[in-house]
Amino acid sequence: MTSTMMGHNPHNPGALLPGAPGKRKEIYKYDAPFTLYAMSWSNRPDRKYRLALGSFIEEYSNKVQVIQLTDEENGEFKVKGSFDHPYPTTKILWIPDTKGVCPDLLATSGDYLRIWKVNDQTNEVKLESLLNNNKNSDFCAPLTSFDWNELDPNIVGTSSIDTTCTIWGLETGQAIGRIDGNSVTGMVRTQLIAHDKEVFDIAFSRAGGGRDIFASVGADGSVRMFDLRHLEHSTIIYEDSQQQPLLRLAWNKQDPNYLATMATDGLEVIILDVRVPCTPVATLKNHTACVNGIAWAPHSSCHICSAADDQQALIWDIQQMPRPIDDPILAYKAEGEINQVQWATGQPDWIAICYNQSMEILRV
Repeated sequence: MTSTMMGHNPHNPGALLPGAPGKRKEIYKYDAPFTLYAMSWSNRPDRKYRLALGSFIEEYSNKVQVIQLTDEENGEFKVKGSFDHPYPTTKILWIPDTKGVCPDLLATSGDYLRIWKVNDQTNEVKLESLLNNNKNSDFCAPLTSFDWNELDPNIVGTSSIDTTCTIWGLETGQAIGRIDGNSVTGMVRTQLIAHDKEVFDIAFSRAGGGRDIFASVGADGSVRMFDLRHLEHSTIIYEDSQQQPLLRLAWNKQDPNYLATMATDGLEVIILDVRVPCTPVATLKNHTACVNGIAWAPHSSCHICSAADDQQALIWDIQQMPRPIDDPILAYKAEGEINQVQWATGQPDWIAICYNQSMEILRV
């Protein structure tokens, strides 16, 4: 991990090192026509530097853009597709297809879970499927988040304000080549009451084969772990001492014993070890305003990035655990409060952040 892009001294972040003429760029910036919130890196090896961005407009009509860095020399992003979306997207994910063999699919959550198909040749994005588990009601319980299983792309899990998590089985099969009708369908595999209050996030673990274990966090302040093979009980891994709602969770990509979470308006990131429930194995404390996002390195078990309202993105090396982790190893100061951070699975040298109407990708 180089420090060419981010100021090495965490106490003086954002001091970018002046590059020599012709030196490769370390930061690329895209300015959207709207405030940004949801964001996702494409995982396909043949679509480098491609991201999907969701607007945050406080009304019904919102947008999703697919953009790609097409000119590295001049730092130019091209809009490769754009579509309307009801309400802001709470999360966007590309299909976890690192080999480029699956259909080019994108999923969004908001009022419902929607699956979209991207045509990179025509720049068209078409709705393939709207997955609704509230068949008997005129009202929907908005989805706060979802996760797309990396080992089995036919499994998607959603979290909702109605206290439930729903696990969907997607069928893409051979129907992808069909012209008529939607070629992606979904069936509810299971729906469970996951928490006592709203569920704010869900994430699959790579443990035990990577298909069956997932965790969720919610307004009751707990992290709970589930196994699809034994849904009659769950394991409480952690409960916030102040019973503050927990907003996000993220599993370590290389070591499924570790996961990270954060509380509403919390200034710290909590690292948990599932083998030692209820006690954080580390607490990362350098932010001076509330943390909004966490992203583990895709290629390393001991690096995690956090982003916050203090305009900072901090990268931490946690290999000293359980000894205290006092300072991040790298820091970057943005021009606004960072509300989103994503670390690219297919290009692990790059992290993306969003603030206001801007998205930046940063070389690490």
